[in-house]
Amino acid sequence: MPLVLGILLAVTLLLTSLLQLPGGVRRVALRHAQMQQQIYDAESALIACLEDFPEDYFKLPKVDRSRLGPWTDLSAEVDSIRSVHVLAGIACDSACNMLKSHKLRREIYEGFKQQLNREIMLVKLPLKLEIKSGNRRILGRDTGQIPSTALQVLDGDLTLDLEGEIPSGRFIADGSVKIRGNVVFDTLRVYARGPLTFRGRLKARFLEAFSEDRIEISSGVEFSGVAIARHEVAFPNGADKVRMRYPSFVMAAESANLPLDLKLDSVLIPDFIDGNLHPFQWSLR
Repeated sequence: MPLVLGILLAVTLLLTSLLQLPGGVRRVALRHAQMQQQIYDAESALIACLEDFPEDYFKLPKVDRSRLGPWTDLSAEVDSIRSVHVLAGIACDSACNMLKSHKLRREIYEGFKQQLNREIMLVKLPLKLEIKSGNRRILGRDTGQIPSTALQVLDGDLTLDLEGEIPSGRFIADGSVKIRGNVVFDTLRVYARGPLTFRGRLKARFLEAFSEDRIEISSGVEFSGVAIARHEVAFPNGADKVRMRYPSFVMAAESANLPLDLKLDSVLIPDFIDGNLHPFQWSLR
């Protein structure tokens, strides 16, 4: 509440000072001030939503709620072509033991499983899934040498040994999946019905990883995102050898023990359960 009122007060003072300017300068300044006011109104609407104010409590733009991967995407319109967006997850304070609940972990597991499966399977051109049968191994030093970065493997395992930078990778396999090499993904989505392994100098700026078995993340791997398995998320070289950038979340559905020494008041849970939203990224687009 104080933050919303503070923003509105600052904009009011700005508009008052601009009215003192002469002629054409004042008109240009007023246009910029009006644009800034629209952005502030959109930001205020999002803040009010995050603070659980009723929708009609302030006269502010409408807030729409959708999903970006496992996170909530809240948006408020600035004008006909632009909106302010905020990505958020579910906050868990130190007073709760949410992740010790098997029912809650199962809800997160099933929600992420369904969401990621849709994200990978419903790929459209130019990233339409290429379908292969049997065990597959793909090697490549750059995107020009890699046969596909959107691949489904039926009745087999998938091994990726890659180098270079890849904008987007989407992979799903009936068996195990191993990803290694010196490679940078901007977005990497992987669904394995068997074990899922990450090794080498692998970096994913946005990762969504799921296994119906277990996930193993070795030293040298760097990511921001979500890794969820049924049985276990293991760090054979120690969790401190893996660089996880905020917001990152790892969980095993069948284990109440967090694979990382996380404080509950710093956990950001994917949006597959009810809870208070905590923002982590704002953008104007």
